[in-house]
Amino acid sequence: MKKLLYILLMIGAAACDKPLEEEVYSSFGPNNFFKTADDAEALLNAAYALEQKQGTDGFRNILVMAEVTTDLLIIREGGLRGLAQPLEDFTWNASHEFFDTAWTRYYAAIYRANLVIDNVPNIDFDPERKKQIVAEARFLRASGYISLYDLFGPTPLITNSISSSEDRPARAGKEEFVKFVTDELSAVADILPVTAKQYGRATKGAALAFLTKFYLNNKDWQKTSETAQKVIDLNAYSLFNSANRTDLFKLANEKNSEFIYVRPHVAQPGLGTNYLPHAAPPNYKYKGATKANYATQLKTLSGFYDSFDPKDQRREAFLTEYDDLSGKHIVLGQDDKRSFKFEEDLPATGADLGNDFPVIRYADILLSKAEALNELQGPTAAAIDLINQVRTKAGVAALSVSAFATKEALRAHILKERGWEFFTEELRRQDLIRHGKFIELAKGRGKTAFDYQVLYPLPQSEIDRNPSLKQNDGYK
Repeated sequence: MKKLLYILLMIGAAACDKPLEEEVYSSFGPNNFFKTADDAEALLNAAYALEQKQGTDGFRNILVMAEVTTDLLIIREGGLRGLAQPLEDFTWNASHEFFDTAWTRYYAAIYRANLVIDNVPNIDFDPERKKQIVAEARFLRASGYISLYDLFGPTPLITNSISSSEDRPARAGKEEFVKFVTDELSAVADILPVTAKQYGRATKGAALAFLTKFYLNNKDWQKTSETAQKVIDLNAYSLFNSANRTDLFKLANEKNSEFIYVRPHVAQPGLGTNYLPHAAPPNYKYKGATKANYATQLKTLSGFYDSFDPKDQRREAFLTEYDDLSGKHIVLGQDDKRSFKFEEDLPATGADLGNDFPVIRYADILLSKAEALNELQGPTAAAIDLINQVRTKAGVAALSVSAFATKEALRAHILKERGWEFFTEELRRQDLIRHGKFIELAKGRGKTAFDYQVLYPLPQSEIDRNPSLKQNDGYK
């Protein structure tokens, strides 16, 4: 696999001056690999290109795995339904192609990061820039491992770019895996700048934010609270100020104080996001240039849509009615509302739109700290204040401590609040798992779900290739 990834790196594309401009590595030859500062930057850009999951499968697979398995989303039409249905029904197996795609993509990104870490220190150029490039690569590598951990649990830790076809790495133990990720993010947080010199790049705040979420999903409440506070104390981020909470996601507002780390997109084939063509209902009349409208349509379950306070501005991100191409007015019915959180990129054509995707936002840090404080101390004024900061931006009434008699009551509300705030942002599955509700709610929807399905199976193709890999419990 490593040999294949090396070939992909050499023929792949990498950004040069901007995150999503591409340059083919045709200028590299056997005698001039990794010799100059430009080579170092190109290596780093190649790592970013994969980590930020450009392309259709990156969006499609991750969102489907994160939300079709939950109380948010269903798919009922189109070619994607055949792949999504086993995930919705909890009947997936280790041969599902999404698992193989995710595994390959994240390990490809990790390999590219390892190339930077192994080779850049030997290049003669500005020591401070060199140090930052390596720190960014370590951040990207840790990010890839967090994504793998979320899907599969601990996986093999590959920390260098030198390997042979004989390598058969085993899975790391949970303690070893968690320590590696937390140590890496802690270390690079001390090196990375507070403000990125280039949009979409790693910063001190991004490293601390990823660390906060990793602690949160591992239920290390004390470290979650402490690390979230470090992000807050940077004074680099704030909740977005606007007349309506949905304005946060408008293209004109993408470079804002709430987005801590983003996946940048531009409206070009392979570099854009095709979310909206998947979400738009049949014959939807776009407001701007002509765009794709896939047979596959991402539909919101009515139980979730109906859970919003009618005054909640976040609910306004859903399309509930529209005029079709023939001028007919359509009102969307049961389990058919569409999340239009990411607005139409008006001049874009075809399937690729330029909406940037917020991987982690300041609102997530506030709600993560609130959750940790509740787990540590039960309902407190401090936890409620953090939640109210987010609610106030959405135009809904503030909560009071007296409304929550127990830790369990506030925990249940925090899960609801996270759903209202982060739908369509690939977080619901991990939130439900952390709260112990993932399997319970699946059963409530009539699915035959089992406790072991909080993890997906390792791809069968990897198990077949590597006899050292042990499959997750419950899977054959």
